[in-house]
Amino acid sequence: MAEDDITLRAAERLEAAVERLILAIEERLTAPSPPPGPSPAPHPEMVPRAELEALAQRLDETLARLRAALDAGEG
Repeated sequence: MAEDDITLRAAERLEAAVERLILAIEERLTAPSPPPGPSPAPHPEMVPRAELEALAQRLDETLARLRAALDAGEG
């Protein structure tokens, strides 16, 4: 693919976004546990687990559509 190929650029941006998402999730999972006691208010940048799971599901569905499109193009 040529460097100015819109598909290649979109794939690169998607890959970079997924990498940033992975890093953010890893940071969240490795953050020190809060001290015992009443739960503090969530950090404004933290995303609830249910929202992350919903995002993961949407990404899975999007990737499945991408695979189907690629498979259709090979046929």
